[in-house]
Amino acid sequence: MQQELRNELRKFFSPLKGLGQYLRFLFITGISKFSQMSIFSELNNLQNISMRDDFSAICGITERELLDELRPDIERMAWANGETYEAACAHLKRQYDGYHFSKHCEDIYNPFSLFNAFNAKEYKNFWFSTGTPTFLIDLLQETDFDVRQLEGVEATDEQFDAPTERITSPIPVLYQSGYLTIKGYDPEFQVYRLAYPNGEVRKGFIESLLPAYLELPGQNSTFYVVSFIRDLRKGDIESCLERTRSFFASIPHDLENKTEKHYQTIFYLLFRLMGMYVDSEVKSAVGRADVVIKMQDAIYVLEFKYDGTAREALAQIDSRQYAVPYRKDGRRIVKVGINFDSATRTIGDWAIEVEDDC
Repeated sequence: MQQELRNELRKFFSPLKGLGQYLRFLFITGISKFSQMSIFSELNNLQNISMRDDFSAICGITERELLDELRPDIERMAWANGETYEAACAHLKRQYDGYHFSKHCEDIYNPFSLFNAFNAKEYKNFWFSTGTPTFLIDLLQETDFDVRQLEGVEATDEQFDAPTERITSPIPVLYQSGYLTIKGYDPEFQVYRLAYPNGEVRKGFIESLLPAYLELPGQNSTFYVVSFIRDLRKGDIESCLERTRSFFASIPHDLENKTEKHYQTIFYLLFRLMGMYVDSEVKSAVGRADVVIKMQDAIYVLEFKYDGTAREALAQIDSRQYAVPYRKDGRRIVKVGINFDSATRTIGDWAIEVEDDC
């Protein structure tokens, strides 16, 4: 199929070289990197400006353009949502900003989402309303990619030019299609750091990923997450864990890849989605608990074991001092050890300990 598409595109672009005397400027944009698709074998005088600083703001809305030219729209957005102008700017930045297309690119906002937000006067996930990224989700599963790495993965220049017809890593496609963007560059090792651009993409993509790993309708997982949050806001950690146990028990038993990694991925997606509603920190380095959930009056420090015991998980919170960074916060600290039972494929037991006021 890809070969057929390349042949048709070649028929379209090849005649352009013979029309050079009439063409003054030709700008081609899209998703896949054309340099690897053999489309321009005849049209060999193109310059690839995809990752050049001087062209990095040619598409999209820069933060400077937003603040200078679209202030009336921001003010209307703020008024409609009962916010100050400054709060609306911060809200828009979290939701729709964060794209970078070169090493030193200024902040770029998603114009589709930004203008839809101004029109509706709501901070919705407009980009994902156009459809679910099924191809990318299938690609992640086919390559057995650890989706937890999407919070911060590294890539070289060569990876951006990987041939699309022989995909061995989903990273180039995720970048080219806008699900990952450049968040940093290490000049010493010439390595880019990639991550989700903003809240809209992170939430939308995780909501798309969960049903794929669970084989459950998307609305079911979202309903569970909302219910978890309500339980925690009431301080009812027992109900939250009972609900989590039911959640995992509802996953079909004929799922393939019933490994520890698979269930760790589900835990990660579940709690990362919770992080869209509360401050949830998912483990990213040695020395941090699996999940830390910050509510208005309490901080929950959660540690998971796979075919171990809840007491072992609770002991690890203490031995590695996962709760120490939060003791001066002023909120109640609740430590929770949770064991996942591979035989029943759900939470086996848990242990809860509330720290005395420090």
